[in-house]
Amino acid sequence: MKHDISERIIQNLVDKHNLTRGQIIVEIEKTFSAMLSTWHRKNVVVIFSERQLTAQAYVKNADGLKQIPVELSVIRGWNTIKRIIIQNCEKASCLQKIKKYKEKEHQLVWGEILKKNNNGHLAVEIDFEGSPVIATCLINHIGVHERNVVRAGDVKAFHVRRVEAVFFKRVPRFKVMVDRVSKTLVEILLKEKLGDIGGLINLKCKKRYVGHKSFVVSNHYLPGKIIKEVKNELKEHIQVTVQEKKNRK
Repeated sequence: MKHDISERIIQNLVDKHNLTRGQIIVEIEKTFSAMLSTWHRKNVVVIFSERQLTAQAYVKNADGLKQIPVELSVIRGWNTIKRIIIQNCEKASCLQKIKKYKEKEHQLVWGEILKKNNNGHLAVEIDFEGSPVIATCLINHIGVHERNVVRAGDVKAFHVRRVEAVFFKRVPRFKVMVDRVSKTLVEILLKEKLGDIGGLINLKCKKRYVGHKSFVVSNHYLPGKIIKEVKNELKEHIQVTVQEKKNRK
């Protein structure tokens, strides 16, 4: 009915997958519960307590719901079970990262171009809170004026377009897509260049003709130096129109 799991095993899973001890125990319980329920064709619940797993099957009879202890010591295939636990921990770790990195969508990141593949897509190394992440910038997310100019080693500003889960051999991996063509990139790049006062200024890129001209409306004057820096980064003219708030009568 009981089976010991050492703290060393749990700690190894914690260290490898960057999960808490509680999260690892949940994955162990879920894995055993699911497998034993399938094997016994009953609803089996496994609980980890005092370094031991305890399993109980729940069966309906004429008197109601009955608990039946499930023997764990006779289970075979521990290597298979261990592999499934590791896969589930990898999945939990990945989903945790995706949830965390989702907050980065539509923000500005600076990234180093690592390579350009045969289709023209870029592999870009970006920084997510101190962790290097390889993002993808598709060729149609790069301006035509830059496609034959950007090179490996260039550091460019990118807009985080999307963070999502992809599955490889049933194991989730997170995928980050970035671009250089969105109107949002113009807005967040201007705000970053403005520094602390950027959050106090309302501005909107109304239209953007990538590689040619962007039309920005702001509620405050923007220094010419800032506009020029963004112009040089995006290789396009930035026209800023200041619109003052109309006084209500």
